[in-house]
Amino acid sequence: MQDRTEQLAVLDEMREKGFAERRIRIRASIAAGGGVDVAPDTPVRCWLPLPAKCPQVCDIQLRDATSGVRVAPADAPQRTAYWETCGEREFYVDYEYAIRAPYVDLWCETPSPAALDARFAPAPAPEVADVAEQRPHVTFTPYLRELVDRLFATIPADDALGRARAAYDYVTNNVDYRFQPEYLLLDPIADSCAKSLRGDCGVFAVTFITLCRLGGVPARWQSGLYAAPDYVGPHDWAMFYVEGLGWLWADCSFGSSARRDGDEARRRFYFGNLGPWRMVANSQSMAPLTPACDILRADPYDNQVGELVVGDRGLTFHDFTLQTTLVSMS
Repeated sequence: MQDRTEQLAVLDEMREKGFAERRIRIRASIAAGGGVDVAPDTPVRCWLPLPAKCPQVCDIQLRDATSGVRVAPADAPQRTAYWETCGEREFYVDYEYAIRAPYVDLWCETPSPAALDARFAPAPAPEVADVAEQRPHVTFTPYLRELVDRLFATIPADDALGRARAAYDYVTNNVDYRFQPEYLLLDPIADSCAKSLRGDCGVFAVTFITLCRLGGVPARWQSGLYAAPDYVGPHDWAMFYVEGLGWLWADCSFGSSARRDGDEARRRFYFGNLGPWRMVANSQSMAPLTPACDILRADPYDNQVGELVVGDRGLTFHDFTLQTTLVSMS
């Protein structure tokens, strides 16, 4: 079993203090592989993820970057650093940000809102899109409609917390983690997951979001990096909205992992909370980059590691190399 000593210590810190806050610095790079011909006059475009404005993150600073960088607005749905040049094979960014993870106990009889901090902007109010389909993957299929009818049969329509909890319980107690093909190759994700009971972190998040939306609970995508002291890599999770409590988080893949470890307290923690070991770059799935990429992206669903276009060819994950390093955490 994985050693979770440091992770559990952070969760305890959040429960004791009501939050945990970290200042994180990361360096990320992308480079065309040796098999890609990049002549001096070859046009090259690159997008690398950057921390975005969101309820958890503030004081974002770009410390260093390949020259000629253009930075997307802080609230871009998939925020990036961008270059448009010729003959370059490699691009990098070095950024720093503060992240605050508030704590709420959504399993007590009367949950209280998390303590706010004026440095961190609240998430925008729910919109119609937050309870709507988003094809092809957030699709309200007949199978999912029947599943939701069963899950929420005894939970009133105005009990958003109860319905979100039922969706979280279903996903975390039934779905097991499995690596997935590229999402471009998958059938509607939520429907497939509910039938196979298999998925990766993004599949977990999409399934939870779809079940919430079908039950009338506003839900959104959020993703970027899991940035722990000993590991940095892509990760996806979800947000959901409860009147009086605001926007909250659900990390169903972490919850499922806790269930497999027999750790019910940790499973419950990830309904409402995230730890501070995150870098948030994306607030929407299937959203355009800035500026938009006019060819098929390596990952048209999300942007966690970057995109590279050489000439008129969009490189795939087999064509470029990536490096993401935690420089510091305090």
